[in-house]
This record gives sequence, C-alpha cells and structure tokens, in this order.
Amino acid sequence: MASSKQKEKEVMEEIRKDLANRNRSVRALGCKSLAQFKNKASSYLLVQMLSDSDPDVRFHAAESILKIGTPAINCLITALSHSEWIVRKQSSDLLKKMADSDKSIITLLRDNLKSDDSNIKFWAVKTLCELKDDQIMPNIKKIFKSGGAEDKIAIAGAISDININDEFKLLLLNGLSDNIWRVRKACADALLKGGKNIINDVILKLSSDNIDTYYWATKILGMLKDDSAVEPLLEILKGDDDEKIEFAIIALGEIANPKATNSLIELLKSDSWTIRKNAAEAIMNIGEPVMPEVYKAYKSEDTTDDMRYWCVRIAYNFKCESSSKLIYEALFDTKWFIRSCACHALLKYNEFSNKHIEKLFLMQKEKNAEVRQSAEAVLNIIENDKLYKISVEILSSKDCPAELNDLITHYFKSRGLKQPAATKQIGSENRGNKLKEVTKIKIIKNK
Repeated sequence: MASSKQKEKEVMEEIRKDLANRNRSVRALGCKSLAQFKNKASSYLLVQMLSDSDPDVRFHAAESILKIGTPAINCLITALSHSEWIVRKQSSDLLKKMADSDKSIITLLRDNLKSDDSNIKFWAVKTLCELKDDQIMPNIKKIFKSGGAEDKIAIAGAISDININDEFKLLLLNGLSDNIWRVRKACADALLKGGKNIINDVILKLSSDNIDTYYWATKILGMLKDDSAVEPLLEILKGDDDEKIEFAIIALGEIANPKATNSLIELLKSDSWTIRKNAAEAIMNIGEPVMPEVYKAYKSEDTTDDMRYWCVRIAYNFKCESSSKLIYEALFDTKWFIRSCACHALLKYNEFSNKHIEKLFLMQKEKNAEVRQSAEAVLNIIENDKLYKISVEILSSKDCPAELNDLITHYFKSRGLKQPAATKQIGSENRGNKLKEVTKIKIIKNK
C-alpha cells in the first residue's frame, strides 16, 4: 500500500513539473493526466491551471476537474476568491455544470453567502442565480436588510438581467436611496442590466422626494437613452427645483431627442449659470439639427445677454449655414463678451469671407482689450498670403473707409509683413474715353 502511494506521489511530482513546462502541449497533457487522481491535491493543481495563458491548457484543466467530480468541489468554492478573474469565472461555470448531478453544491454555495470574502459572496450569488435556486431571493433579502455595504455591492453586481424580477427590482430601486454612495451606484448598475424592462419603474422614481433616488433615476434614464423618458423629464424642467432641473437636463442631453430642443433653449435664460451651461451642453449633444432653433433664439425679441452668449457657444460646435450666420452676426453684438466669444468661435474655422476679415480688422479699435485680443487671435491664425490677398480686395473696394485702411496697414506694418495696397482699376467710362483718344490719334497719324 505504501509503495502504491509513493508511486502516485512520484507520478504527481513529475506531472507538477510538466505543468510548469514552456511547451503548451506538455502542460495540456499534464492536465489530462491529473484526471486519474481523484483527490484534493490534483484538484488544487488543476484549479491553478485555469489561469494558464493558453486556452487549450485551460480547457483540459476544466475537463479533468469535471472528471474528478466531488473531490474538486471545495477547491472550486475556494477558487471563487482567486486573484485572477478568469479562474473565478471558470470555477463558477464548473460548479454550475457539476450541480446538475451533485445537489450538495447548492447547499455549499448558500452557506458561502455569509462569507466574509466579497469575491466568494459575489460568485456564490451569481452562480445560485444562474442555477435558479429557489432560496436565493429570501437569502438576498436578508443580506440587503442586515448586511454591510460590501455585501450589497457584491449581490447587486452578481445579478444578471434575467434575474431582475419584480421582487428584486424593488430591492434595487430601494437601494438607490442607500446611505452609501457605492451601494447606490451598484444598484443603479444592476438596474441598467434590465434595459427597457425597468424604464417605467425608474420613471416613477422621478417623483421621489429623496434626491439620491431622483438623481440615480435620471442617471439611469439618460444611460438607457429611451425616448419614453423625454416627456416626464421635460415636465421637471417646468418646476422650480434647480437641483432636479439640472439632473433632468443632463439626462435629456444623454437621450438627445430633438423634442427637448426648445425647452432646453428656453433654459439658456435661467438665472443659474449651472443650468445655462448644462442646457447648452445638452443642446450640443442633440446635434446640428438644433441650429435653426438656436439661431431663432439668438434673434428673438425676448432674448437675453446670457442666452445670446450661450447660443454663440453652441454654434461654435457646428459648421453649418445657421451656425456661421449666427457667429458672424454675433461679431456685431452690443455686448463685448459676446463679440469676444464670437471671435473665439471663429478660431476653429478654416475659411473666412471678406466681411469676416473686415470686421476683425475693425475690431482692433475696440475699447475692450479682450475683444481686441480675441479678434487679433483669429487674424493671426490666417496664412499671411491668404490674409494679404483678402486685404488687397478689401482695400480695393470703393466703399473701404479710411479708418479700415489705417487698421489694415497698421496690422501688417506692426508684424513686418508686406504692405497690401488697393489695386487701381480703370472704370468702363474711362476705358472708353481712352479708346476714343487712341483712335483719334491714330486717325491723325494716318492723315
């Protein structure tokens, strides 16, 4: 008997060496060989091989564990806390396969719901849920009621979308108001797995007086991007609770439904800078189709300075006819900070019309230093040859005022650049007179 055990020990020692071999085929063969030893030692070695870099080796390790069966169960339970995720995942999968023929696994997993190790607790919950254990819900309720933050986080993270029934959904929704932020986030993340199936329940939470619950409800709706949440969120914008309005705006920006455009534009008049900023960002998220409405808001009779400023900021993000038109008109705005903002908006443009350049030169005489600097920054990004050519065209115009001529001259001179000058053009009438004069001279010569 002693010699038999000694021989087995020697064989396992050789196999142990094979498991460390650089050749993957040797390691795979070692895993296959371990299946003959149905004991804890071989099970332990095989569980470690579940983290092998080669998928073939991992496959043979898993197959050998299944052949060993019951003696490997405790090793697999322990492996649920392994430092590598792939080992934890494969151990859970193997326990599910083995549970079909060995019901003791379900009992062991239930016992480990009380484990102090959060990884074991997580995978115990996940495995039992996927095995559709009829006792999992009562156990989870107990843990949610009396367990700590790590327990709740482990459970919320372990639940898959197929396990979010009405009972568990209620548990997670209530968890959105937990005292611990990480628990609230874990519950929100778990609810997200439910997709469209949880939207109506989350919409109902928009009426909650608990600001944490309300916040996470808007967060979830925004991440799910479902259009059915738009109308309920728009209703919140009509209220007077700035904090709730801000969260609703962010959610609407995530959903990016054009229906929200006008309501969001109206908020650009808000007394709150945060609301104006969030509303502008939400409008930008909706995309370029918002620009005609934004331009209309900029031009409206009841516009405010703040609204016009944010309209320019929004236009900055798009390159379309409405945005270009709005930015150009904003160069003439009555408020210096809007004119300055319009200049900053032009910095992203590669093409400028003569009227843009003309206005930028005229802005060099602005009293406000920031406006002058902003206009100058735009002129500085234009290639010298291009700016020279446009400047010549401006100076050659019969409507070019002396003031503009001086500003253009000063700009080029101060930078040591070639001075542009108006090109002399002979009018059609003068050309006709010259032609008559030349013709007359020719006739005299002929005589």
